[in-house]
Amino acid sequence: MTNLILIRLIILFPILFVFNNTKAQELKKSYYPNSTILKDTGKLDPNNYPIGEWKYYRVNGNLDYVINWDTNYIKKFYTTGELKEEGTFIPDTGVHIGKWITYYKNGKVKTQETFDTSGIKKD
Repeated sequence: MTNLILIRLIILFPILFVFNNTKAQELKKSYYPNSTILKDTGKLDPNNYPIGEWKYYRVNGNLDYVINWDTNYIKKFYTTGELKEEGTFIPDTGVHIGKWITYYKNGKVKTQETFDTSGIKKD
């Protein structure tokens, strides 16, 4: 009898573990107050920290920026939807690190800059 209970627990525990982790990583969506306009969307880890790609929208519904929280890579967009700038940043401070590219609205490169890990621009 106790072997049967042990076998059931061995089978049940992994199923519950997978279900719990899957539930925590469901796509989350939030909306602007008193609106059906999407504010942001993405997944959270079990500790409610964003993971993977998150999309953030303006109050008019247009995409504002996209962040990959696994790599801290961000793409910012003009209000009209064209890519404005992209690069890696330090989440707590917003400091630019690595290669950053800014664009004109027509999509042509405006600037390319490289920053060290403290956010100081390299020559």
